[in-house]
Amino acid sequence: MIEPGCGVNSYDEWTRLREVVVGDPASYTSHPLDTSFRMFYLDNVRPTVNVGDGRELPIPDQLVHELEEDVEGFVDALTDADVRVLRPQPVTTRTTVASPWWSEPETPPLNVRDQTIVLGDTIVETAPHIRSRMFENDYLKPLFYRYLEQGSGWLAMPRPALARGTLDTSYFDRAGMDLASVTDDTETRELPGLGHELIFDGAQCIRLGRDVLVNVANANHQLGFTWLQRVFPKFRMHRLDAIADSHIDSIVVPLRPGLLMLRSMDYLQSLPEPLQRWDIVCPPEQDESAFPDYNGFGFNLASRYIDINVLSIDEDTVVVNSLCPDLMRTLEKHGLTVIPVRHRHRRLFGGGFHCFTLDTVRDGGFEDYFA
Repeated sequence: MIEPGCGVNSYDEWTRLREVVVGDPASYTSHPLDTSFRMFYLDNVRPTVNVGDGRELPIPDQLVHELEEDVEGFVDALTDADVRVLRPQPVTTRTTVASPWWSEPETPPLNVRDQTIVLGDTIVETAPHIRSRMFENDYLKPLFYRYLEQGSGWLAMPRPALARGTLDTSYFDRAGMDLASVTDDTETRELPGLGHELIFDGAQCIRLGRDVLVNVANANHQLGFTWLQRVFPKFRMHRLDAIADSHIDSIVVPLRPGLLMLRSMDYLQSLPEPLQRWDIVCPPEQDESAFPDYNGFGFNLASRYIDINVLSIDEDTVVVNSLCPDLMRTLEKHGLTVIPVRHRHRRLFGGGFHCFTLDTVRDGGFEDYFA
């Protein structure tokens, strides 16, 4: 057993969770509407890309309060399960962040899985896709320094400029999508000679001991994959070829060695051959009517599959949205104990329980689960 206070130790998604960072939704009162945001959430934002007259889409106060209630309920459930919960510093006054190339309203540190990945005993800060999230990890730095003092490694991918023209659109080009309405980035400056740069999120990775699945959908991600291979040669990095435009933790969800939840069997052949021999759980379909309707003021960020974004406490216990009884029953049929926690606005704020967390201490080690 790994005790808290000994630095980070997190190699997988399912061994006993001892310590975790849970994101903070304070001041999450709007979404930015710049090109980097709209392209990242293209599938869901594109139909309503012209919503709002300014640079931000306001979120009603009542929905922000309900999100805060649900996150606190999640924290209470983790604490009751004997998990030590750490929190980032909250955003008390939301400000504008800027570089020589752009300026945007900052995003609070809610979906902390996106900007960081823990690989064994090392914290890795990743290279944000969205301009407004560039300095989000500053709110976690007091925690990262504590881990550094306890002996953890701490690295950062090269910080992207996110200047005009640095985002690779090839994933969408291959799908025949018209990007004219989301690439009219006239307020952002170009950085001549830069081209496509390293842009990569932690949620593009799924950890399975010494093996790490890495989704690569474009040239930005390929640079991130190459960086991970070079900096972490002891891990086996498995390149998944564009199974999504970015994040995959609502597609591929390992629950314990030998048991894997997949959004659908269509993804099976994209996985490394050893994983194809595991038992596969496919979640029940969620109809659009199961979610709140935000069309009166905005749009969904996440897809209707967001609720498979669960968090494992150990190999037998998993936190699931209490608003998904069919999913809870499905997992219970596979021998899992379900901790139900309410999460109403997962599609509006773009994250489930896995997104909201950075698991820094788990009992597992550098195991070969593919052997």
